[in-house]
Amino acid sequence: MFIGANVTVILAPHCASVPRDGWAGEQDDRPLSSAGHEQARALAEAVGTHIDAICTSPALRCRQTVEPLAARAGLELIELPELREASGFDQPAEWVNGVFAPMGEAIAGAWIAGQAWGALARVVEAARTTVACSHGDVIPLLLAALTGAYRVPVPPLVERGGWYTLRFAGSALTVTAHTGGAANQ
Repeated sequence: MFIGANVTVILAPHCASVPRDGWAGEQDDRPLSSAGHEQARALAEAVGTHIDAICTSPALRCRQTVEPLAARAGLELIELPELREASGFDQPAEWVNGVFAPMGEAIAGAWIAGQAWGALARVVEAARTTVACSHGDVIPLLLAALTGAYRVPVPPLVERGGWYTLRFAGSALTVTAHTGGAANQ
């Protein structure tokens, strides 16, 4: 889905979180670590207030990543289930099993990227600058799909606390990777 107007999407992986190992609760309830909270404050400072919408995965660590930015910009968070962590590459089930099993993860990754981009595109229609926070298994898929569609180089990976700026101008896309301003622990 190409974006025709001048639109900016700031795509942020959630900041550093409490380690998955040893966490006994639901993954959606896993919070940011103290370093992650510092990174989230630095992200809010770096991005500023010239934004129109903030989208996030429903996971607590994603919401906590963009809450300082939302408070600073005076915006409500828009939760998009399509930005949720993939938790395995097993969808759509009829396309990742049987004869499709050898390429199942690739098909599932394409499906996940399509879900995420479709959800973001609906928000972007009404906003010139949108911030979106998601997970380390969704963002690379989304970036790969978009850079492939627009025929631009895949950006370098960013550490926790970093983000990507995607600028859409008609049929052109530029992607800039930003390192975070706070400790990447």
